[in-house]
Amino acid sequence: MRVAKMRYYTLVDLFCGAGGLTLGFKQAEYQGYGFKVLAAVDIWKRACETYKANHPEVEVICGDIRDRSVKEKLYSLTGGRVDVIIGGPPCEAFSLAGKRDPSDPRAKLFYDYVEVVARLQPYVFVMENVKGILTMLTIREDIDEDEKRRVLEALNKLLDLQSVGRKRRAAPQYIIRENNILDPYQKKLVEYVKNYLVTAVEAIKQAFDRIGYDVEWKILNALDYGVPQERERVIFIGAKRSLGITIRFPEPTHAPKPFMSAGGKVIEKYRTLRDAIGDLPPFEKRVGDEVYEGNFSPIYMSRNRYKSWDEPSYIILASARHIPLHPDSPRMIHVGKDKWEFENNSDKKPRRLSVWECARIQTFPDGYKFIGNVVDKYALIGDAVPPLLAKRVAEAVLKSLVEARIPPSQ
Repeated sequence: MRVAKMRYYTLVDLFCGAGGLTLGFKQAEYQGYGFKVLAAVDIWKRACETYKANHPEVEVICGDIRDRSVKEKLYSLTGGRVDVIIGGPPCEAFSLAGKRDPSDPRAKLFYDYVEVVARLQPYVFVMENVKGILTMLTIREDIDEDEKRRVLEALNKLLDLQSVGRKRRAAPQYIIRENNILDPYQKKLVEYVKNYLVTAVEAIKQAFDRIGYDVEWKILNALDYGVPQERERVIFIGAKRSLGITIRFPEPTHAPKPFMSAGGKVIEKYRTLRDAIGDLPPFEKRVGDEVYEGNFSPIYMSRNRYKSWDEPSYIILASARHIPLHPDSPRMIHVGKDKWEFENNSDKKPRRLSVWECARIQTFPDGYKFIGNVVDKYALIGDAVPPLLAKRVAEAVLKSLVEARIPPSQ
């Protein structure tokens, strides 16, 4: 029997990091279709080395996406056309906490992502970001640059007010919603600024609307898709307008208790630490594994970091100092406001989850290489999108493309 040949949509990964998104998209299949990654971009040397070690067939550009030479190399590698773009640009562009300098190059990263989408014209793009972006207010994208500059100047004048004080990090929310401004001129500035502020989500939609893309977003919890940790992220999916592409998000595959869905699909129970790392040999007998052994700071001890074997993990962070405890560690006891202690009736020694354990909890396969020292490795793992979550998103994207009868460009 002749097996149908797989067909592949081309893809580039911007802000690729260790390659969690790439891995999930490479693993996805739907009705004989998959993804082929042409190129990836990241500025961090360790991320580039890690990505290349695990995806040797992909051209990795190690450089700043803001540089014209990096963009031109990307355009050359893709031939100026690609089917899908994925990546998680940092959200500094939407942060108005404290003074926002419109000339600050760090604030451009999101707009560079938009520029690449506009140039390469993918059918679909996928953008990942932290949940905190939903609480941000920012300046509308449907006004001209001169108006934006005037709004920023007015906002910065308001941020200089003594009444803001420690609330700078909450600005402009504090200024707009809870200010005690009485001065008529300052109140007039507030009313002026309010006319031009929107949520960051709305600003993202406006930015992509200008280049011909419809955008939908959803909060996805990795737990709901088989990842053994509590990890919520905002996923934006954009589709090129007028092509008949339905934007879809993956349906959950896991829940607190197993059940049968209305469509007859088996929904499994959340995966636990035991499921993820219970079969590993004792840490002392492993070859090549590492663990960060720094002190447990007062910040670390300000909240519980312990989960038992039969629970999902807390979120795996990018900071080695704040990695959750291994389930064989002593439990933590709440002894006061923002203060926890380890049980003192236990002969167990507290330790953080190891590099290998964190990688498994993030659903990286055994053997996935992370390059650098132990702190680098935790950062690479913690910053990544869990590959299993990425795979579920990729499957939804594939279904949208195939059912819209969009052929791969190659």
